[in-house]
Amino acid sequence: MLTILLCSTNKSWWQFLAESLDVIQDTDWVISLGNSFSKQYELYKPDDEHIGLLHRCLGMLLQKVDDRAYVCEKIDWMYNQANIAFPTNRLGLAKAMGLVAASHLDTVLEKLKDILNNVGQSIFQRFLSFFSDRTKMDDSDDIHAALALMYGYAARYAPSTVIEARIDALVGTNMLSRLLHVRHPTAKQAVITAIDLLGHAVINAAESGISFPLKRRDQLLDYILTLMGRDDDEGFGDSSVELLCTQALALSACTTLVSVEPKLTIETRNLVMKATLGFFALPNDPVDVVNPLIDNLITLLCAILLTSGEDGRSRAEQLLHILRRIDQYVSSPVECQRIRGCRAVHEMLLKFRAFCASGYCTLGCHGSCIHIKQFDHTLSRNLSSLPFAFVLPSRDALCLGDRVICYLPRCADTNSEVRKVSAEILDLFFTISLSLPRPIASSSGVDIESSYSALSSLDDVISILRRDASIDPSEVFNRVVSSICILLTKDELVATLHGCSVAICDKVKQSAEGAIQAVIEFVVKRGNELKETDISRTTRSLLSATALVTEKYLRQETLGAKISSLAENTSSKIVFNEVLATAGKDIVSKDISRLRGGWPIEDAFYVQRCDGMQGRGEDSDD
Repeated sequence: MLTILLCSTNKSWWQFLAESLDVIQDTDWVISLGNSFSKQYELYKPDDEHIGLLHRCLGMLLQKVDDRAYVCEKIDWMYNQANIAFPTNRLGLAKAMGLVAASHLDTVLEKLKDILNNVGQSIFQRFLSFFSDRTKMDDSDDIHAALALMYGYAARYAPSTVIEARIDALVGTNMLSRLLHVRHPTAKQAVITAIDLLGHAVINAAESGISFPLKRRDQLLDYILTLMGRDDDEGFGDSSVELLCTQALALSACTTLVSVEPKLTIETRNLVMKATLGFFALPNDPVDVVNPLIDNLITLLCAILLTSGEDGRSRAEQLLHILRRIDQYVSSPVECQRIRGCRAVHEMLLKFRAFCASGYCTLGCHGSCIHIKQFDHTLSRNLSSLPFAFVLPSRDALCLGDRVICYLPRCADTNSEVRKVSAEILDLFFTISLSLPRPIASSSGVDIESSYSALSSLDDVISILRRDASIDPSEVFNRVVSSICILLTKDELVATLHGCSVAICDKVKQSAEGAIQAVIEFVVKRGNELKETDISRTTRSLLSATALVTEKYLRQETLGAKISSLAENTSSKIVFNEVLATAGKDIVSKDISRLRGGWPIEDAFYVQRCDGMQGRGEDSDD
């Protein structure tokens, strides 16, 4: 049976061993089997992967033994027989210790503490070994890596009824901090995995009905960020494959930690985002490593969103904070960054929409799960006295005007995936907004019937994009703009026009032209809704965008379309006065004769004078 077990990877054989140990109540027979397992170590070389399997067999057996002295003897034997320089055997030993910890947690923790105390090298000695004997440093890394994994799996398999006190002792004594000085990537990955397992132990305990906060969770997050191996003055572009693998694992561990209580503080959230958002700027290669890393980053951002905030308004604020931090990647000149940024926004909006619906799970589970029950209980306890409008954010809290002008240029992007995902983003925003309460005193009315009709049209466009990516992009963009023009409230329209300068200066020429087209359509169809102050601010936004366009032909085209449309459909007098005011400031503050591409205000003035001569202003004497 021993030979079959050690040569088989079939889970049924492991189940057979576990059930046999449960059924056979003869202690002497179990101990005899344990001794037979011990003798098997002589049959394999130290680097043979079967040693790891043998560790797990013995660990499963020791789980069923009540003799503490025998258990201590055998875990000493396992550790002494293990060649922890090989990751496979190191992992097998760690899992074995975890299996033993399910019944003998304190015994295992005492053994691990003894190993840690006997590592034999201070930080200073490790520093010297870097110059004198690299082998000693590597040996120390192997021990620390094995220790970290053993601690992690001990927590993972330990009974939920006792794990809280043991985790508090492990973290509270800063024992884990002694494992942070490893240098080899596989050793760093082992320590990160151990911290991840601690977090999963807390989640598993909660699923068993024993909920407790992970004390010093923020400190554990800081440990992970330290082990990611990136200093503040390093970039994200020059990462080795091993470092990228370590960072991908670290992002996954961060997700685990932010998913447990207590909630993230603003300071910790900002620290994590500062350390991780730059991964969006990674080059594409190697694809098999970078893509999973980006997936883990997006999952982390979703976890931060869903486990933060106490009510709808605070969670909406959290959403906007994260989205604004990603804006630089959404509008990046690098195509892969735009794809990643749009994917991240789309995933977060899906999670946010789930929050706005009933029965959502903060960890992204589908159907019935323990997390839904926990949320429902918490919601009924903390928010039962609040009206429904306080549980969900208001439409105004989404700042739709600012968000629309950020993602609308991407609907005209050169990349088909970006075009599709950005249209889905806008669809999600308006789907969510139409389901949210709006303040009674709001001045911006919503025509529900026309809004749902426009949203249905937008849904049709997205369905077409999903079926046929070869459809004419300009036709799709026109339909998207037409729908958005109807869906925006008056206040949101004003915010969109005020923030249009960045979109008009988009680094992708096709997207910039699309933004110009959208602004013109908004002004033509709804310019009569703008107040004088709105017209003034919109004119200033257009002029500031024009000043950043250096190509004279493009600037004249832009000015001719934007300024003349604004003047024709609003008040040419107000527009012309803003042009004059801006010209006066430029003459005082700039050497207009040396401006690259000429002075943009001169072009604007020319456009305005032509419009006035053709009688297109609202006043004949303008």
